[in-house]
Amino acid sequence: MSSPEDVLTSYRGAIGFRPPEDPGSLRRPQIGALHSILGYLSSGLTEPAVIVMPTGTGKTETMLAWMVAGRPQRLLVVVPSAALRAQIADKFETLGILQRAGVVARSAMRPCVGRLEHGFQKPEDAASFVQACNVIVATPHALQACDQEARHVLLAACTHLVVDEAHHAPADTWTEVIRAFAERPVLLFTATPFRSDGRALPGKTIFRFPLREAQKEGYFSPIEFTAIFAVDDADEELAAAAIGRLRQDLAEGYDHVLLVRAGSRQRAGEIHAIYIREASEYQPRLLHDGLGAGEKSETLDALRTGQCRIVVCVDMLGEGFDMPTLKVAAFHDTRKSLSPMIQLVGRLARTSSPTEIGTASIFVSQDPSTARSPLRDLLREDPDWNQVLSDVTDRATARAEEISEFDASFAGTPSSVPIGLLEPKMSAIVFRTGASDWEPDAAQRVNGASILDGAISISAHHDVAWFVTESVDDLRWGSVPGLRDVGYDLTVLYFDRTRGLLFVHGSDTRKKYDKLAEAVLGTEPIQVRGIETFRVFSKLDRLIPTNVGLLDVRDRDKRFSMHVGSDVEAALTEAERNHKTNTHISASAFDNGVRVTISAALSGRFWSMQTASGLMQWREWCDRQGTKLIDTSVDIRTVFRDMIIPTPVTERPPFPLLSMEWPWDLYLGTGTSQHARYVGTTSLLTDVDFEVDDHSEVGDFLFSVFTPDWKVPYAATIGSAGVRYRALGSEVTVENSRGDKTPLSTWLNAHKPTLFLSGDRLITGDDRLLVPRTDVPPFDRGKLMVLDWSGVDIRVESQGVDRRSDSIQAYMVRYLTGQQTFDVLIDDDGAGEAADLVGLRIEGDDLRVTLVHCKYSSSDLPGKRLQDLYEVCGQAIRGARWRDRAAAPLLEHLDRRVQAYAKRTGKSAFEVGDRKELNRIRERAPLLFPRLETIIVQPGLSAKVSSDEQLRLIAGAESYVRAVTKGKFAVYCSA
Repeated sequence: MSSPEDVLTSYRGAIGFRPPEDPGSLRRPQIGALHSILGYLSSGLTEPAVIVMPTGTGKTETMLAWMVAGRPQRLLVVVPSAALRAQIADKFETLGILQRAGVVARSAMRPCVGRLEHGFQKPEDAASFVQACNVIVATPHALQACDQEARHVLLAACTHLVVDEAHHAPADTWTEVIRAFAERPVLLFTATPFRSDGRALPGKTIFRFPLREAQKEGYFSPIEFTAIFAVDDADEELAAAAIGRLRQDLAEGYDHVLLVRAGSRQRAGEIHAIYIREASEYQPRLLHDGLGAGEKSETLDALRTGQCRIVVCVDMLGEGFDMPTLKVAAFHDTRKSLSPMIQLVGRLARTSSPTEIGTASIFVSQDPSTARSPLRDLLREDPDWNQVLSDVTDRATARAEEISEFDASFAGTPSSVPIGLLEPKMSAIVFRTGASDWEPDAAQRVNGASILDGAISISAHHDVAWFVTESVDDLRWGSVPGLRDVGYDLTVLYFDRTRGLLFVHGSDTRKKYDKLAEAVLGTEPIQVRGIETFRVFSKLDRLIPTNVGLLDVRDRDKRFSMHVGSDVEAALTEAERNHKTNTHISASAFDNGVRVTISAALSGRFWSMQTASGLMQWREWCDRQGTKLIDTSVDIRTVFRDMIIPTPVTERPPFPLLSMEWPWDLYLGTGTSQHARYVGTTSLLTDVDFEVDDHSEVGDFLFSVFTPDWKVPYAATIGSAGVRYRALGSEVTVENSRGDKTPLSTWLNAHKPTLFLSGDRLITGDDRLLVPRTDVPPFDRGKLMVLDWSGVDIRVESQGVDRRSDSIQAYMVRYLTGQQTFDVLIDDDGAGEAADLVGLRIEGDDLRVTLVHCKYSSSDLPGKRLQDLYEVCGQAIRGARWRDRAAAPLLEHLDRRVQAYAKRTGKSAFEVGDRKELNRIRERAPLLFPRLETIIVQPGLSAKVSSDEQLRLIAGAESYVRAVTKGKFAVYCSA
């Protein structure tokens, strides 16, 4: 065997590059990446270099070319799996295509490659192994299996590190290896530089070959995509479509194999049985980690020889697997993480000769979960996959690169604290300044030797700096010789030049930062403190304080007090007196329809319960708060007066009950496991509706739960223990996914619904009454919208399955479609409805949602009956919830309901559009901003003779809906 030194010498003068258009030589992406690597390593920079190359564009050939051109003394290559270790090692041992294509002279000796398949327990064994190698290929697990000293010897002897499939790099086992090469060259190769957890790759992107360029240059074949919208059995229909394509391809002479993906071993077994039944001639096989090595190898051999044409996998055949005939795929359970999915699709599409291998075909079962996953753009109905792949990876890569470039702009980072791992709390104090520039390094004068590694990390472009301080103190729990309490704190600075603000975040919230601010600004700034800090509460809706601190400047014995719950109102009221002031306030609210938490203190600190995913997100949050802090038009007293104070419910409020709402958690994922059973019928709990049976202002709240098949009465009593529910007769049974059965009254007492009362009042699930501190004025009579109800029986609300044309609902369908355009308009009328009519329209970056709530008139003549408005106002209030979570629960609800309607009636619930259009909206919705319009339709209401009580009832509904949704509100009535 040649010595490692001889191999390195033989490379000298042995490299010759052919023109990129020569199919046998290196092509454009490999040459571009190679030049970028050589230039970057010659720059002297030591942070890892990230090279982004789509699957199939030659990452391994680029590694080999760089090894030959750069001649690293000893190279460690880290890969994620044993399969990829064998594949990469084979390439390094043979130099891949380099000698065959003449890029490297045939006389050049090949490198000595060592495969680390298990850990070394003795340092001397590790040393002997390393000295015999030019290249070592290992997995992180094999390195972790080494004895600590042996691992140190192995890593220390390597001069360069290459990481393949580097999207794994932020994982702990990978990070430890990369950190060991802190002062040595590190190259990170990946096709997908983004992760589902949002963590960025360590280092700087020095080269990226866009996927669309790879497609133009023929690295990928066209992909035909089919989304299966199943009506009956989704797995059966998907399998039939994929098998049909495989048979067609084989009949046309293409040597194709079908990959079937399942999400678990259990699912794989169920799906495998379908393929055995429907296509036994292709010998479908299973492949997952639970199989033995021999069985896996036998399956792979059968695939390569064509004996087996269908393989059902669980997280297999991804990284490190290359099989040109793998050209048909059926995703029964899609990946929730984008990177592995892109990797797998890329492997299906890669080709060197599309005319010989044929077109790749992808089949996906379209269902609610895929529409919410990061794959939503990949799973669109009938997309141009060439463009879709490019759009998705480029967009995700662009965001990853934005964060990467932001992080890479920092210099002087402490060696033991990677910037990508910083997750500061959303908190800060802020200083006003007239300075036009700053000097973050001046923090050394304030913090001195306590700064970790003496390093202040400063962004070259974003006016952000950070450092970590180390403190050593005596133990607080005893005096133990040799033990000290060592702590680390993060300080982040952001200088907003436009507004003249310096934001300071300190994980040590007890510390003063005025001297630090003065040092970095070079002048004495003015800290925003006192009541001005409470401006962060401005421009928020339904601000509900959760706790308030009160300071009494006169009574030294009772100077500070904390107030929560009903005491909050007393604290806010007392703060208006001369001798008391609020020290801090914490609250929840809606910010442009999004639920948020926000807190502020007289000391000048303001914060949220949210943790930032990185410094970039923290800076963006500071920008939003800074806009409010410098807004001198904000009247703090008005902000305080508008706060809604939660008070315990111990007696029945003297207001009518309008509607009730199931706990919102049911709509956010757990609702499918809860069912209601009564007289032999079962319904999803969220399809069971509430109906208020008594709108009086005294006594128990009386209501019924109902479905199209039954209606059962209940009551809610309020006393010192809060709200307690009981059945007035027979009970409905609630059954969960485990089969546990609970009486509905018991379930309601454990999972209390929200009760909506007139006048924008509500009782929350924790038995708190929320009442606006200011009276809601009556609805403006001039805003009532009068319609001509000629030809409509105003005593008939629903159009029903037969589409009764003289109903109020049918009339509104005709009226609204004549007034505006909908992509989708759905009849959702019935128990558990979102609204009688739901309209959806995509307009630019907005998702326009229209909820139409209809109510029949109790009389042929419109008048002043208050009863005619109770239910419809309650429906409108309850409908506001659908703005939450970017309207995702609403879209899932609608998709499930339209399918159920079709099965139950044999007809479509769509007035405009169809289910494919609905799913198109669902897939785009996470990237859109939902804007809600609420419409009340009550022809029994008269614009001329409506009473003040009616207008106040409408005003209470409008007040709540507008605050929660920030959307439009309209009332249609009679003259």
